[in-house]
Amino acid sequence: MACARRKTIGIKAVQHAYEDKGTPFIPISQRKVTWYCCGPTVYDAGHMGHARNYVSTDISRRILRDYFGFDVFFVQNVTDVDDKIIIRARQNYLYERYAEQNPVLTQSVLDKIMESWKYYGEKNLPAAPTSSLSAFADWAGQVDVAAEGKENPKFTMHLSALKSAYGAMMSSNDDVVVAKSSKDVLEAAKDVLILLLDKEEGANVRDPAIFRDLPAYWEQRFNDDMRALNVLPPTVVTRVSEYVPQIVAFVSQMVENGYAYEAQGSVYFDTAAFEAGGKHVYAKLQPWSRGKTDLIDEGEGSLSIKTTADGKKSPFDFALWKASKPGEPEWESPWGRGRPGWHIECSVMASETIGRQMDIHSGGIDLAFPHHDNELAQSEAYHECNQWVNYFLHTGHLHIEGLKMSKSLKNFITIEDALARYSARQLRLAFALTQWNNSLDFKEGLIKEVKTVETTLNNFFAVVRALVADESVIVKKGGHVPQRFGQLERQLFKDLDTAQADVHAALCDNLSTPQAIQVITWLVAKANVYLSATKAQASIPALSEVARWITRILSVFGFDGQEDAIGWSSAGAVVVQNGTATATTTAGGTTTEDIAMPYLKALSNYRDEIRQKAIAKAPYSDFLQASDRVRDEDLLELGVSLDDREGTQGALIKFVDKAELLAQKTEKEAKEKAKAERKQKAKEEEDRKLRERLVKGKLDPARMFTDSTDEFSAWDENGLPTHDRAGTELAKSRKKKLQKEYDVQQKLHAEYLKWKEQTGQEL
Repeated sequence: MACARRKTIGIKAVQHAYEDKGTPFIPISQRKVTWYCCGPTVYDAGHMGHARNYVSTDISRRILRDYFGFDVFFVQNVTDVDDKIIIRARQNYLYERYAEQNPVLTQSVLDKIMESWKYYGEKNLPAAPTSSLSAFADWAGQVDVAAEGKENPKFTMHLSALKSAYGAMMSSNDDVVVAKSSKDVLEAAKDVLILLLDKEEGANVRDPAIFRDLPAYWEQRFNDDMRALNVLPPTVVTRVSEYVPQIVAFVSQMVENGYAYEAQGSVYFDTAAFEAGGKHVYAKLQPWSRGKTDLIDEGEGSLSIKTTADGKKSPFDFALWKASKPGEPEWESPWGRGRPGWHIECSVMASETIGRQMDIHSGGIDLAFPHHDNELAQSEAYHECNQWVNYFLHTGHLHIEGLKMSKSLKNFITIEDALARYSARQLRLAFALTQWNNSLDFKEGLIKEVKTVETTLNNFFAVVRALVADESVIVKKGGHVPQRFGQLERQLFKDLDTAQADVHAALCDNLSTPQAIQVITWLVAKANVYLSATKAQASIPALSEVARWITRILSVFGFDGQEDAIGWSSAGAVVVQNGTATATTTAGGTTTEDIAMPYLKALSNYRDEIRQKAIAKAPYSDFLQASDRVRDEDLLELGVSLDDREGTQGALIKFVDKAELLAQKTEKEAKEKAKAERKQKAKEEEDRKLRERLVKGKLDPARMFTDSTDEFSAWDENGLPTHDRAGTELAKSRKKKLQKEYDVQQKLHAEYLKWKEQTGQEL
C-alpha cells in the first residue's frame, strides 16, 4: 500500500471540520492514532525547554485520547548514541581518572592546568591573552563583555571558564604544599582541563560501558523529571543502542534503492539522487533552510566530517552511518565498524514500531530542519512513498524573560530548579496558557497570570466543596435541603452550555488550550456572580455540575482531579530532590489518629481557653478574640478556612491550600503593617508640627515686640509698637502688618495655654 497524499502540516481541526477552522484531522485508521515523538538526547539534566516541549505534547496527546476518544499509540525514543553523549562521556571519564590519579596538588598538576588554560583560550577565545596570568587579568578587567557577547553568544561562557581556572591557579601558592588536596582546584579548572585531556587521550577511550553509563544515568533523571511533571509515559520507548541491527538493514536498503552511497566507511544520503526522479522533494518542512550549511553541519554533530574531502558528494548530503574514529563507540556493518547517524535513528525506530506511515510526528520547532526534513527524506526513500508523516506538531521555542535560554546568559533553568520554585501544576498551567505551537516567553508576567488563574479556580473549588460538604452534613442529620431551580439557575446552566460549546470549538481549532482556559475562567466568574446573587439559597447541584465539568476538562489537560471530581488534586505541587519526584500527598499507612490529631488538638486548645475565660468571668470581647484566633491561626495552619456567613448560618468550612492561605495571611499582615507604619509616621509628623506650634505659641503676644528696643521706641497697652527707634510714629501699613503678626501669635498662644491646662505640662 503506497503512502497517502501529503496533507497540511499541523492539526487545524480535530474530529469536526468547522467551515472556518481549516483542514480536519483524519487518522489513517479511524479511531487509532499513531504518534512518534522525538525524545531526549540524554547527556545532561533536563531543562525548561524540555519541560515546555514534553508537557505541551502531553497535553495535546491527552486531548486526543481523553476528550476526542482516540486510541493513541505513542512512541518516544531515547537518543543514547550521539556526538554530544560521546564527548561528554569521554571527557567525564578522563577527568575523573585524572583527578583520581592526582589527589594531591603538585606543581605538575598546576602546570597541566596552565597548559589546558592556554589551549582552551587559543581554541575558544583567541582574543584572550593567555600567554600569562597577569596579561589575562588586565585584559579581563577591561574587556567589554556585553559587546563581545553580541558578536559571540558563547563569549561569556568561555570567559567564565577561563576566569574560573585563573582563580584556581592564583589561589594556589607558588610553593605547593604536598599535603594539599587537588580536589577544589581541579573542579574549578574542569571546563578547561577536560578539553586538553580529551585531545591528548580521547582516542584511547574504548570501553563500551563508558558510553553506556552516562546516557543510562541521564535517561533515569529525565524519566524522574517527566513523572514529576505528570507527563504520561510513552506506549513504547525505543533506544538507539537497541536498534543498531535494524539501522544497518535500513541503510543497506537505501543504498540498494540508489538513494545513499558509501564513502570511506561512512554512508551518506544522496539528496541529489533523491530529487532526481521528480517523485521526491527534499526539505518539505522548511524549504527555505535547505541551503543553510550551518544548520546542516550542526545536525551532523561536532565529531562529524563537514567537507567533501573524504568522499561526500555534496555538502548538503548527510550521514546515515558514520565510520567510528578512535575514542568512539562502534558496531559491525557492511561498511566497517561504525555507528548510526543522528537522523536515521528516528526513521528506523518509528518504522519498526509504527510501520510505513504514521499520523503524527512531534518535536520542538528547532528539529524541523534538518532533523525532521532528513527523517522524511530517508523514510520516503526507504519506503518508496511520497508521504511518511501526515501531521507534524512542532512545539514553539521557549525563552526566559525575552531571551534564549543559555548557560552563557546565566538564565539556564533545569526542570529540577523550576520545580523547586514552582509546582508541577503551575508549570503545566503556564504551558497550557500558551498555544502549543507558539513561542513561549517564561517571564514574571506569565507567572502572575498563572497564579491568578490558579487562585481563581482554587477559591471556586473550595467554596463548592465546602457547600457540598455542608449539604451532606445536613442530610446525614435528617435535615431538609431545599432544591431550587429558577431564573438564576436556568441562566447558570445556559452559561455552562455556552462554555461547553466554546471549549469544544477551541479544542477543535488546533487544540487551543489558552482559549479553553479563558472560557473556563469566564464560567467561574459567572458562577461567582450566581453565588453572590443567591447566597444561602444557592443551588448546590447546579454549582456541582459546573465544578465537575471544569474539573473534567482540567483533567483532560493533565491536571489530576480530586476523588469526588470537584477540583484538582493537591498533589499538583510536586518537588524533586536528588532526582526523585515526590508528591506532597500523605504517604500510605497513615492512621486515622495521625490525620485527626492536629484538628482535635486545635479543638482541645480552644476548649481550654474558653473554659478558663468563663471561669474567670472574662468580658465577651475575650471570647470573640478566642474565636477569631482559632480561625485565623490554629485552623489556618491546618489548611482550613472558616468563612463567616450572614444571620444564624454557621461558618462555611473550606479545605484549601495551606501555603496559599499563609501567603494571603502574610500579604494581609504586610498590608496592615504598612498601613500602621503610614499611620504612625502621620502621627509623628502631626506631633512634630504640634510641638512646633506649641513652642512658638509659648511666647505671650504682649511680649512679642517689647524686647525689640533696637527697632521700636514706644508701644500701646497690648504691646503693639507705635513709634520706631527714632521716635517717629509708624505708618498705618506698618501697624497693620504688625497687627496681623500679633493676631497669629495670639491664636498660637491660646492653643498653648489650652494644651498646658489639659496636660498639666509645660514646655
